[in-house]
Amino acid sequence: MNSAFQALENEVYTTDQVLGDATDSATPSLAYNLTQASSNASTALTNSQTAISVANKSLNTTLTTLTSRVSTLETTVGAVGTSGSLADDARNAKTDAAAAKTAAESALGVP
Repeated sequence: MNSAFQALENEVYTTDQVLGDATDSATPSLAYNLTQASSNASTALTNSQTAISVANKSLNTTLTTLTSRVSTLETTVGAVGTSGSLADDARNAKTDAAAAKTAAESALGVP
């Protein structure tokens, strides 16, 4: 049994030597590097969450602005079929232009 305990103690000592002290920045030890990696990963996660939050705010601001501008455009242009609206006037102008083109082609004998 003493031999088994001695073997276990040797393994623990070897593992402890391989890992080293988590505060050993001079060497640096494996334990120290793992601690730093964990800290860096935590910082990266926080930075990623901040970036996502900023992107969401920016997107929301852009969508709000776009929605407002589309609403203003709809108010300014109006609806097709609403007499006197810019949209209806544009549709009527297009229809009149097509009719004028057809009349001009007919007058010129263009097939």
